[in-house]
Amino acid sequence: MEIETLSRWLAEPRTELTNAVSRCVCDHVAALKHCGISFYGFALLPGEPYDISSLVAVHNCESDIKAPNNDDQYRYYKYSVDEWIHWEYQGFELVNKALVEANTQFASMHSKLEGDCSMDEFEIAHSKSLLEAILQGLEDAKASGVFGISDVFLAMWISDSGHGIIAESVRRLNSPAVAQEFMAEFG
Repeated sequence: MEIETLSRWLAEPRTELTNAVSRCVCDHVAALKHCGISFYGFALLPGEPYDISSLVAVHNCESDIKAPNNDDQYRYYKYSVDEWIHWEYQGFELVNKALVEANTQFASMHSKLEGDCSMDEFEIAHSKSLLEAILQGLEDAKASGVFGISDVFLAMWISDSGHGIIAESVRRLNSPAVAQEFMAEFG
């Protein structure tokens, strides 16, 4: 493994991935709106940090929240993407192709002892670069106006996890008030 070459590559922005995420999110949200679907929350799920190879989009409508708004569990059901109803596994082929290419290139430069299941510093850096590119793509889509002027809750989500990208995404993608409400439940 050539550490300098790998380190330089890991430091490069994943522009192709970011652009693919933004384009696919814009297309997906436009299709939802075209069908008359009005949602309050939209999230992207990149999979586990050690295996980011495809993207899933999830949205939820107010009527889908499993607790009334005066219930103690309302905030949990509103913001816990794991509890949301509408999961979409199609429509992100461009993103998935960019992920495969990035993972293939990383694998060609990175070697590891067989049977070693822990993530080394290079795998962690690769995972972080992919997560950042996906988050930046979602930010770019939001900046393009695809979500309109309403205060749609946006997040990146890793199921059954307290991964830092979740709180980071909520902070970067939402108003301070929404981020604070989320953190009151999950922080």
